[in-house]
Amino acid sequence: MRATNVRRTTAVMAAIAVTTAPAVAGTAAATAEAAAGCRVDYAIGSQWQGGFGAAVTVTNLGSPVNGWQVAWAFSGDERITQLWNGTHTQSGAQVSVTNASWNGVVTTGGTATFGFNATSGSNPATPSAFTLNGVTCTGSVPTPPAGGEPAVNNNFPVTREAAYGDNRYTVFRPSNPQAVGAPMPVLAFGNGACAHTDNSEVTRALTFIASKGFVVVDTGSANGSANGVPSGSPIPSLLTGAITWAEREQNRSGAPLSQRLDLTKVATAGHSCGGLEALVAGQDSRVSATVSLDSGFFADGSFGYSRAELARLHAPTLFMAGGPSDIAYDNTRANYDLATVPAVLAVHPQAGHVGFITGNQLTDGMTTVVQFLDMVLNGNATARSYILDPSGLASKYPWTVSRKNF
Repeated sequence: MRATNVRRTTAVMAAIAVTTAPAVAGTAAATAEAAAGCRVDYAIGSQWQGGFGAAVTVTNLGSPVNGWQVAWAFSGDERITQLWNGTHTQSGAQVSVTNASWNGVVTTGGTATFGFNATSGSNPATPSAFTLNGVTCTGSVPTPPAGGEPAVNNNFPVTREAAYGDNRYTVFRPSNPQAVGAPMPVLAFGNGACAHTDNSEVTRALTFIASKGFVVVDTGSANGSANGVPSGSPIPSLLTGAITWAEREQNRSGAPLSQRLDLTKVATAGHSCGGLEALVAGQDSRVSATVSLDSGFFADGSFGYSRAELARLHAPTLFMAGGPSDIAYDNTRANYDLATVPAVLAVHPQAGHVGFITGNQLTDGMTTVVQFLDMVLNGNATARSYILDPSGLASKYPWTVSRKNF
């Protein structure tokens, strides 16, 4: 093959204009900026009648990856006929290239390189956008706003799956953990009625939380099958066991969550009877935040736990209630009053006992949960303002918000 020209392009997001530099020694260069995480250099090294060859270099600007996939769309009729240093699939203009067995690890600042030959009936064009493991390659890492982008702005696709090796749990997680861009906090969740097999009631709510960049480990088998755990009474050890499961998964070779969890950012949460589980499990030293939804210890010690448990909490706690029609309303307020840790009481009088989980208040309720977790676990300044400032949640009708010890 005879090289007729060489063109090199730094990948950019399609919506941003390309700036073309003057041609030098037969080389036309184009450069532009796009989203954080990676940079792609795409060079057409040779052309011939009906075809061309190209080299692609991917620089990882984000967290280290173990296994990569680079994707783009050709703008014309280009079809790859041969590719090296990876494996490709192509459907129409859409192309994806995955790593070979020996080049899947790319450290922060490291590169992966592959090349290909392709047919083309016209002058081949440079693709306008690339992604690395689902993250758009922008060529730079922009400075985040103070406190970082709030988690509630995320909207990752979510996978609901059985916990590996443990039928007691169902996991809700971002489908592509690497796309989150940072290790993810873990939330252990207890279901209403202390349902330890069926978690269908909370699927929508927990999917919402996971879509914001959290991994939720919920009590109950994914398909509702028997798992040997009785329902109806609190078993707080199920939630601490969920944390232990996450610790194992963090270190399991080949697991989708391997090295993708931040085990310094762990919370417990639960609804109704599951809230009792969360408040007891929240005493575990690994826990940094607790959320009690329509729940609280009874004055008479019903279910085997007294309000003395509240003195054993050591981390910030959010109490949420659905107003006077919520059967847990009095317990929730009394538990907030007795808590000695930094605490928030958020009441939505239209939610009743299940509105945050299955009703019209689900989005409002789960947004509040996510903002609280983002504030406590991630230290996000925007989330803190939402939870604690009078101009935040407290200003939104019909919420009422109290706080103490912050």
